[in-house]
Amino acid sequence: MLITIAAALTPILIFAGFRSYLNAQDSRAERRNDLVEISDRAIDEVEQVLSTVDTLQQIYEADIVNGDCRGVYATLSPRVPQLSNIAFFDAEGLAACSGLQVSGARVVQLEAFELLRQGQTKVRTDAFFGPQSQAWLFSVMRRVEGPDGDFRGAIAFPLRTDELIRTIRLTNLPEDVELALSDSGGQVFGSARIANVDPAWIESATGDEDGELFVLDVEDQGSVDVVVRAIVDNRIYAIISRPSPGLFSEFTLQPLESIGIPLLSFTLALIAAWLAVDGLVLKWLARLRRLALIYGEGHYNFRIGNEFDNAPDEIQSFARTFDRMANRIAERDSSLRSAIAMRDSAVKEIHHRVKNNLQIVASFLNLQRRQVSDPAARNVISAARHRIDALSIVHQTLYQHERLETVHMQPFLDALLSHLAGALGMDEIRVTIKQDIADIDRPADDAIPIALFLLEAVTNAMKYAFDDNGGTILVRLKEDGDDIVLSVIDDGFGVQEQEDAPKSTGLGSRLMTAFAKQLRADMSSHSQPGEGYTVELRMPTSERVMKATDF
Repeated sequence: MLITIAAALTPILIFAGFRSYLNAQDSRAERRNDLVEISDRAIDEVEQVLSTVDTLQQIYEADIVNGDCRGVYATLSPRVPQLSNIAFFDAEGLAACSGLQVSGARVVQLEAFELLRQGQTKVRTDAFFGPQSQAWLFSVMRRVEGPDGDFRGAIAFPLRTDELIRTIRLTNLPEDVELALSDSGGQVFGSARIANVDPAWIESATGDEDGELFVLDVEDQGSVDVVVRAIVDNRIYAIISRPSPGLFSEFTLQPLESIGIPLLSFTLALIAAWLAVDGLVLKWLARLRRLALIYGEGHYNFRIGNEFDNAPDEIQSFARTFDRMANRIAERDSSLRSAIAMRDSAVKEIHHRVKNNLQIVASFLNLQRRQVSDPAARNVISAARHRIDALSIVHQTLYQHERLETVHMQPFLDALLSHLAGALGMDEIRVTIKQDIADIDRPADDAIPIALFLLEAVTNAMKYAFDDNGGTILVRLKEDGDDIVLSVIDDGFGVQEQEDAPKSTGLGSRLMTAFAKQLRADMSSHSQPGEGYTVELRMPTSERVMKATDF
């Protein structure tokens, strides 16, 4: 019932709030526009004065710098009644000449003077109290440069705030509207209502050509509408004020009437509805969420017990269903773990037996080789035995590895290269095999073609790369961007030297090409005469399987 009441009141509340918002926005915009329209002509007058001062500074710069401050001041003061003085300050900030006093006084606005020293062309200062004029001033300062562009000092035209205010009051203003000036710190000049405004208002109005309306509570005067508008370069601000309509104006009573009563009714209904929903639904949904998180982390043996005995029937039924589901998942999980363990054990046993059978076949080939006297036939049998040994090492690695679907390349290739070094008699012919194998895993299906490719590449290097002085073979496996690269590098004759060497039957090269295709890899080779030979197998990393945590 309470929820129904709250739902029924919601459209009324929304409509009333939207209507009040539009009324308030229209009222505020109308009040602001009235004050902005009144201030436009006054602001134009101040901007005209400041523009005139900028022009006169440029015209009379040479005369002022040459020391004729008094003459220039006498000429300009009748034309610019706001002008309080004319001065030229040297690079040290000391007055070299002044229209009202002897030279030697120090510049008052040090911050503005430093901005000119740093390269600004002109600066309009905040308000300051002039020691000679005994009045509040805004100063317009211009940088003076030497022939080579170095800083020589600054020309200052201080303007009296009272004369500037007199200028803006020459326009016809309504009786209840007051115009005043403020600096960027919020200090107000020429106002009987306002002594200071919030600096945040000044910051908000900066860069806003239309100005913004604020409401200020003034002691003994009530609320005052205030529009702050920046003049020229955001150093001087126009402050336009007028008494606010007040608390009991049509702009205030109308929102109270249209939204106050519906809001109170809606709030009471909503509180009652929230208490009901929280007690009947939300509390139990939070418990169900915690239960789901527990099961999501794999703790299927957790049971709810009597935690949901006091819950509504629907939620209680859902929680019990959740509990039964977790129990079934736990049983199935245990069964799957047992099946996977049995499968892994069987596969490892298969790999072990295949390795043993391959070793028996290698032994048969070794016996057969001893009974053959033809060197070519002996070499063919030896090559076949080496390939079978490589397959045996692959299967040995697979059944010794914890994860059957991947092969850790470091121990696998180390075992293979150790076997090749002994089987090919590298020590006897002074050939050293070195390795630089990165910590990489590859799918088990790729282990056999990688092993056989490496066998053929090392065997070819042994046959054709070296003379009686021997040499070095480097086997390197590394990651290179999106690829994994297997390289076999020897420091033997190189391509030209190999032309005079005994020719192979080409079987090894054809096998290497076939293994590269099986691995979805690109095979390349390059050589420099006398600097060895390199064969490279570039495999995509998308086929690489990283090590993972056991199930």
